[in-house]
Order: sequence, then structure tokens, then C-alpha cells
Amino acid sequence: MTQGTIYNYVSSKDDILYMVCDRIVSEYQSQARQALVHSHGPVDRVRSAVRAVSEVMYHHRREILLIYQDSHLLERRSLRVIQARVEEFIGMFEQIIADAARELGLTVAHPHFSANILTFVPVMIALRGWSLRKELSKEQVVDEISEFLVRGLGFA
Repeated sequence: MTQGTIYNYVSSKDDILYMVCDRIVSEYQSQARQALVHSHGPVDRVRSAVRAVSEVMYHHRREILLIYQDSHLLERRSLRVIQARVEEFIGMFEQIIADAARELGLTVAHPHFSANILTFVPVMIALRGWSLRKELSKEQVVDEISEFLVRGLGFA
């Protein structure tokens, strides 16, 4: 597709960035939900969901880097819609954390804050991939992030 032809499908660069953001958030949610279906026990659900998000990060690291660099260019309405989708995704992890804590008989003081951390740490795959690849394989990075977050929540 040529650069000019793309405008037959979208009206602006803003639309393209919005569609990339929307697609990736949808994939985060889809993969995390799928991981939950195949996991057993509260700790495994948290670990599996984080692993799923980390895998999406690896698969879309260039697009995620673009989003973090250029999301400020989105018009306000588009940015609010994307932020609402991300907040929905964070809410999904908030529920995963709350359910796991309840089943384990633990208390998580600030589940929304914890969910923000849980969903943001895998972003380092896109933002700091240049550093991570020096020392660890993809599988090791995903394992380390997952275990780090499970331990950080006090679930290990």
C-alpha cells in the first residue's frame, strides 16, 4: 500500500495511531482473558495474565514504542477513548489481583495502584528492550517479569 493510498481508508495520522492503540489494548485484554481460562489457582492466574501481556508486548514492541512516543499527538477525544480502554484493562487486572488476594487470604492495600504497576512493568519490554536483550532471552524476560510481580504482590 502506498502512502497516499492509506488515506482512502483513514482520514488522518491521528486515526492510524488511534487504531494501533485500540488494536493493542484489545489484544492485551483478549490474551489475558485467554490465559485466565487455562490457568488454575490464584497465583497461576496472576502469573499467566502477566505472561500473556508480556508476550503481547514482545510481539508489538515497535507499535508500543510508537504509542508512547506519539500518543500526545492524539486529539483529546481519541486520547480519552484510549485512556478509557486502558483503564478498563487495568480494572481487569484489579479484579484478578483482588480475587487472588481473597482466595489466598491476603490483603492488597491498593488494588488499583497494584494493577497499574502490574500492567505497566511489561511495557519495559518495549521501552527498554535494547537493554534487556543483552542479558536475557525473551522467555527469561517474560519469566522474570511474571515472577517479580507475583512476589511483589506477596503472592509467592
